[in-house]
Amino acid sequence: MKAFLVSKRLISVLALLLSVVMLFAACGPDEDVSDTSNPDDAQTSSLEDTADDNSSEAQDDTQNDNNSTNSNQNPNQSRNPNGGNTSGGSTTTGNNAFDNADYYKSAPKGQIHVLMWRNFDSYEKVLVQQYTKLTGVNVKVTTIAEKDYANKLITMITGKNAPDVVCLQGNNFPNLIIKAMQPLDSKTFQLDSDCWAYNIMDAFKINGRYFSVAMPKSWSCEDLNYVTYYNPQLLKSIGVTTMPYDLYKQGKWNWETQAEIIRKGKAANKVGLEVQTTDVYMHSAGQDFATYNGKQYTNVLRSGKYNPLLVQAWSELASFYADKSVGGWGITDTATGKCALTTAIAYGLYNAQGNGAWFTANQGSSLRAVPVAGPKGKTAYTPLRPKTWGVPKSAKNKEGAAYFLRYFLDVKNFNFDGSFHNSNFKEVYNIVTNPKAKKSIMYGWGVANYVDTSLYGVILSELSGAQSQNVTSVLDKVATALNTPIDKANKDLKKIK
Repeated sequence: MKAFLVSKRLISVLALLLSVVMLFAACGPDEDVSDTSNPDDAQTSSLEDTADDNSSEAQDDTQNDNNSTNSNQNPNQSRNPNGGNTSGGSTTTGNNAFDNADYYKSAPKGQIHVLMWRNFDSYEKVLVQQYTKLTGVNVKVTTIAEKDYANKLITMITGKNAPDVVCLQGNNFPNLIIKAMQPLDSKTFQLDSDCWAYNIMDAFKINGRYFSVAMPKSWSCEDLNYVTYYNPQLLKSIGVTTMPYDLYKQGKWNWETQAEIIRKGKAANKVGLEVQTTDVYMHSAGQDFATYNGKQYTNVLRSGKYNPLLVQAWSELASFYADKSVGGWGITDTATGKCALTTAIAYGLYNAQGNGAWFTANQGSSLRAVPVAGPKGKTAYTPLRPKTWGVPKSAKNKEGAAYFLRYFLDVKNFNFDGSFHNSNFKEVYNIVTNPKAKKSIMYGWGVANYVDTSLYGVILSELSGAQSQNVTSVLDKVATALNTPIDKANKDLKKIK
């Protein structure tokens, strides 16, 4: 067991990189601190060094399907914030007041302070300008480098200079939620509205209380769905006759047909497949190491009886690593002809020129995408890093934050049609963000790192580097390694009332 946790130096380095890389979904390059809030930049405060504050309240039960991480709650179904579902509409955004401009005129006039990891992009700037015009409320932005975001938030809270709005993603739960976030007031946020994406929000709730919100199809929430990118001209040059998206439409896109393309890529001296994170294979089969039901985590490996799809997923990926068909992740390798397929978050679909776009306009127009392949004959799940927005402890304008987020995240307030590189990208985005799409929420990521922030990276490195026939023995080690962080997380979650 000691050898597993204290891996080779290279694996440890990779693990640490995985912990900080793309904290908020590759939404642009790291930026220097442009902090107009003037907190004490010399002060350093890690999550481990910050005293626990368990005075916050919490959220409700997540429904998991067949002991996997998938979450299929219709995000447009209204929900009673005290638990249980109520009959809701089927519109993409909210019911009642949200669609009425007069509603926003009642927003508190105090300033809204947003903590970002990059500058607002062009469409976000338009949304903010529109919001200010509607409400008369000024929106102040503090930008922090991605790798420093969580720790800087802690520093700002302890320095009594907390922002009003912050962004969260899967690896922030439960650690940052417990230490830094306040539960949302159901009346202030109108959490019984049908505008909210509950399937995403449920990943950040504790004991029936929501700590953050998301809305369906918003780039600011849904860019962390995974898709697979490819270059049709490159695939044709290596002998691929039917493109992945055509296979998908024919119901033939799966691990088997994907493997054929990977092998053709390797035979042509290309990288067959690049994955942003190696856990996408198991998530495309609806599998994870842990589940979360809104109250506590379950180590699904603890019984020693592993779902065959989990074993198959890691065996499949390990075999590709063994014959060097899979390479390290390079954002533009597919666009530049070095790689046949790249599986990564949907942010690459977005034409964010001038603000960290993955692909140039020319590259983006020539590329295509397809939903992530799953095991043949089984349901293919879209892996999703949950991404939400909430209000930290000590925020000065939490009511104003509610108004701002309801406007900022609502796709009705901006025409997003021009934000995609091409029509295929738009089609695929609409497929993976469809309320009925099968999702596999990444729960194991955050809890694995609850005690040791490098553990999840070590686990992924061990599994992807294993021999196919040894995957189950590595899973045995993973099961044991997860006991400590899961047990500690569950103990801390019980303290939240």
